[in-house]
Amino acid sequence: MWSTFKVTVRPAVHLLCGLPLLYWCWMVWRTINGERTLLSTDPGQMLADQTGYWAFNLLIISLLFTPLSKWFRLRWVGYRRAVGLWAFAYAVIHVLVFYWLILGANLSSFGRELVQRPYIVLGASALFLLLLLAVTSNQFSMRRLKKRWKDLHQWVYLAAMLVAIHALWQIKGDWGWPMVQAITVMLLLGVRLWWVLQRRLSAAK
Repeated sequence: MWSTFKVTVRPAVHLLCGLPLLYWCWMVWRTINGERTLLSTDPGQMLADQTGYWAFNLLIISLLFTPLSKWFRLRWVGYRRAVGLWAFAYAVIHVLVFYWLILGANLSSFGRELVQRPYIVLGASALFLLLLLAVTSNQFSMRRLKKRWKDLHQWVYLAAMLVAIHALWQIKGDWGWPMVQAITVMLLLGVRLWWVLQRRLSAAK
């Protein structure tokens, strides 16, 4: 029964994660065809904002699977990897939009941005960490790395903290949702550290 449920739910997880991307692709298509859309004024900035927004949202959701599964005895952890990979995909698109549509694919401009806007360095560092996690999110890597695999994938919390600072640093107006995201990340990190402390105390007895 559970295997049947997983077969049914997994495509739904991918569909839900991909819906924002499909929506903005539709907006791009309408804009290219001359319609006035949300992208008409500043398409580069709007797409960069939205892809970054969804990358962070999905990253947080992927982190929520473990505590929710543990507290409510839900068998959701198996979907964490799918959501995490979608978060990475949105992050990659976010960088590509920034590079191509905002900077005009100018490498020297990108270098200047890194120097003048330190929050971009934080975002790039987070993307690098997510890249490491994405390429090792498979059974082959788990077998090869063994115990080190879990240690490596704990770096997702550092990536999430870097993204939170990256997002907060560039806010010019509404702090509401970015603050909710940052607080959620800190709470999730606190829960993880508490579990680690509990395990070490139990092992020391």
